[in-house]
Amino acid sequence: MTARRAVEEHSLNAYKHVVYWHDTEPVTPGPPLRETVDCDVCIVGGGFTGLWTAYFLKEAEPALDIRIVEAHHSGYGASGRADGFVTPTIGKDIQALVKEFGEERALEASQAVGRSILEIGRFTRKNKVDAEYEATDYLMVATDAAQLRRLEEDRDLAVRMGAAPPEIMSRDEAMSVVGSPAIAAGMRTGGALVNPFKLARGLARVVREKGVTLYDRTPCLRVEPGVRPVVVTAGGRVKADKVVLATNVHMDAFPPFRRKVVPIWTYAMVSEPLTDAQLARVPWAGREGLVEAKSLLTCARFTHDNRIMFAGGPAPYYWGRDKRQRNMNRPEVYREIHREFLRFFPMWADVEFSYAYGGTADVVRDYAPHFGTLAGGRVLYGYGYCGNGIAATHTGGKVLRDLTLGKDTPHSRLLFVDDGRRRPPASFPPEPALYIGARAATRLMNWKESRP
Repeated sequence: MTARRAVEEHSLNAYKHVVYWHDTEPVTPGPPLRETVDCDVCIVGGGFTGLWTAYFLKEAEPALDIRIVEAHHSGYGASGRADGFVTPTIGKDIQALVKEFGEERALEASQAVGRSILEIGRFTRKNKVDAEYEATDYLMVATDAAQLRRLEEDRDLAVRMGAAPPEIMSRDEAMSVVGSPAIAAGMRTGGALVNPFKLARGLARVVREKGVTLYDRTPCLRVEPGVRPVVVTAGGRVKADKVVLATNVHMDAFPPFRRKVVPIWTYAMVSEPLTDAQLARVPWAGREGLVEAKSLLTCARFTHDNRIMFAGGPAPYYWGRDKRQRNMNRPEVYREIHREFLRFFPMWADVEFSYAYGGTADVVRDYAPHFGTLAGGRVLYGYGYCGNGIAATHTGGKVLRDLTLGKDTPHSRLLFVDDGRRRPPASFPPEPALYIGARAATRLMNWKESRP
């Protein structure tokens, strides 16, 4: 082993394979369910989708008895592992949604998610949730000709949809926003940054204060159908008028969704706080989020205490839908992320990274969220954010509120809803075809996006 490789391996071994956000606020999990209870609405999953649904239901109908069962604690899963970009994204392929639903309905959905960005900020201020919310926008950047073409396509689509056309910045203009030599062009997009774990924990506190009962350490074993469905857990049962399934990447635990979603791993690294001298090397006064214009995202941002979070690299699927925590320890992934970091920021070669971690995102065949009802409207669901869920889950909470209450509203008619005009996503194949297909799809995506 060379001296350089030995140093690199030592650095990799020194990483803390813990989600950085989880270290920013202590958690004492609440009590689990230990009895049989009866309620109006039982929500399975205490992440953003379930919490926002409970919040909006309580805002609309304060008398509702709402219970949430959560396998760990709110913020433990994908909600508290996100990179913290609050964007107007709806899935990963807006062009496909425009083709299927038309420009008017796609714009309507985009605007609904865009409003959620502002409303999340208002929620944190109103409820004194210290989620480190920063209304910074973010900069979508191109580093080659293929990515510049994608920026141009996004700009042209915005024009066709009737939105204000975003300006494509030259290299010098974009570098004046974020001083990375890798940037060839850029486009500013509305958005914000947040500490996702603190947002989830604050949201859980708020819904408890509104009278919602949360059961931590209470994984759902199954849902028994019936006139009043029953959520069965290891320690008890919840009989409810309505059950909302909000487990996202874990939706495959329920038979109707077993092959509708696959867990794709995404990874991030977080540095030690940068010194004033290190910060001075890179113009980045606005603290905007940085996102590379490709499907398998590379992104970067500052945390509240001036650490650099850098995410990207491979987004693998592991055989057998492997979601185990052991997949955090993937040295080859972190080597690739660090190489990408130095491509963007060679002037930060001395920056020390202390956190290296990952988590799973729920990916569906059409790369867009899905909401709907089963069992005659007694069971509801929402999932499929494909790693872009912080704002979309807020919008989704309104969708699930209106579906739960049986109301015909603009939210219940958004293109996200699996109604007569939209069907649930196509199923994924079983193993080994799933593993082979997932790896092939990643290679194909990389090839398509590398073409000039």
